[in-house]
Amino acid sequence: MNEKRIGGNVKDKIIIFLLSVILAFLSKDTYSLTIKLGTLAPEGSVWYDILREMGEEWKKASNGSITLKIYAGGTVGDESDMIRKIRIGQLHSVAVTGVGLSDITSEVQAMQMPMMIQSYEELDYIFDKVSKKLEDRLEKKGFKVLNWGDVGWVRFFSQKKVIYPDDLKDQSLFVWGGDTNVISAWKDAGFKVVPLAPTDILTSLQTKMINAFSTTALAALSFQWFGLANNMTDLRWAPLIGGTVVYLKTWETIPKDTRTILEEIARKKGETLKGKIRMLDKEAIEIMKKYGLVVNEIPKEALDVWMSKSKAAYPRLLNTPELKEMYEEVNKYHEEFISKNKK
Repeated sequence: MNEKRIGGNVKDKIIIFLLSVILAFLSKDTYSLTIKLGTLAPEGSVWYDILREMGEEWKKASNGSITLKIYAGGTVGDESDMIRKIRIGQLHSVAVTGVGLSDITSEVQAMQMPMMIQSYEELDYIFDKVSKKLEDRLEKKGFKVLNWGDVGWVRFFSQKKVIYPDDLKDQSLFVWGGDTNVISAWKDAGFKVVPLAPTDILTSLQTKMINAFSTTALAALSFQWFGLANNMTDLRWAPLIGGTVVYLKTWETIPKDTRTILEEIARKKGETLKGKIRMLDKEAIEIMKKYGLVVNEIPKEALDVWMSKSKAAYPRLLNTPELKEMYEEVNKYHEEFISKNKK
């Protein structure tokens, strides 16, 4: 009797073990998710290539259960459109600039105030101190930050030479559609602005709807916009940050252990992107110069005017209590950096 009972217990344990292995295998095998990601970055650009590599590594690390499908070049709309489509379930993730991130939470704009941050060293110093808070703000709005990345320094490109701010007043300037604070700030200062989606810039330059726009050198080259506005004002208007975010509800459907691995891959890709963007920013200007770009240097007296005009617009731009609070923190670290680096 005892031998039979012992034998039966062993058999039961073997059966239970085999069932648990089969169930685990079936659960792993049947779970799958295709993450639909939208971006303005065109195929073949450095931003797109990094996203593609991230997707390939995600698929490998998840044993094929996670697939990243990229909708590039603004094919699913501009950044505001893409954020809206995440909220209604048509997309799950986006790789966007700080403009798109500001649509989720206004505090991101504090890192991109005109004529404030003027070096990558300062950008890194400040961002290291506030990035966690920005991530928490975005998470409260339902978005998980997978990585941060630079987009480059925003500069002005125009059909006529621009040295002083007033040189822009007889040209029609592109501004991001939907960014009402920026639109109002430019109009209040006496400028002619045309709100558009970035995907409409090329056509609008061709039809003379706009004569000038602000963007990074790499974007002007990647989208070939500079060919229709070949004067570049050589000042750093603002750093344009960016990031890849995923809808939190979608992200949390992924098993926790897998999420940890995917997030680590995404973070590393963000750091790789940042390094490449910083290297390519100057290189893009040199390439455009070979194809007719004119770089207009800004004398000290003109730079002072740009600085003064920019600061005057801050009250209009800082239009929410949350943004004001974040700006005060960013400005504190801005002044701290300046103080530490005085010669």
